[in-house]
Amino acid sequence: MSEIVVIARLQAKPGRGSEMLALFSELVPEVLRDEPDTLRYAFYVEPDSDPLRVTVVEKYPSRTALDAHNTGVLTKYLPRLLELLDGAPETVELRPAELAVSVSTDDAARLGL
Repeated sequence: MSEIVVIARLQAKPGRGSEMLALFSELVPEVLRDEPDTLRYAFYVEPDSDPLRVTVVEKYPSRTALDAHNTGVLTKYLPRLLELLDGAPETVELRPAELAVSVSTDDAARLGL
């Protein structure tokens, strides 16, 4: 089974963006400590968004690892996170595309191919 990438878009309720970032600051160290199969857990903010919009990029080696994340540390923070969100998160699950390209091993690794 191939790796899975999840993109989640979240919008904070007006005036709650700093609380949402503080919650993520608590969550991330626990994910790093308790979920060795979470390969990427990166947070990006949209500049000057008001209310704050955050995009989370997650990467897992398998469905089992993604399921472990969704039923692990995240569940502890989910009730608080839902209080801060303006609407449900938008999520999309992605798998690598099979591309017929010829590149060096170094370039393939650099590009994630």
